[in-house]
Amino acid sequence: MRHTHASHLAMRGTPLVVIAAQLGHSDTRMVEKHYAHLAPSYVAETIRKGFPRLGLLTAGL
Repeated sequence: MRHTHASHLAMRGTPLVVIAAQLGHSDTRMVEKHYAHLAPSYVAETIRKGFPRLGLLTAGL
């Protein structure tokens, strides 16, 4: 049940820090290792946070 609960939270886009708190972890390392791949936007958000803003706009958007 614990794994299922955490998996469903991840798939619904719940922040990993919130999942870690629900599972009783002091940080997100274990959650990232086991559940991050289920979070649909985790990879994209992580890349966006680390990528510099270039101020470019795409035509037509």
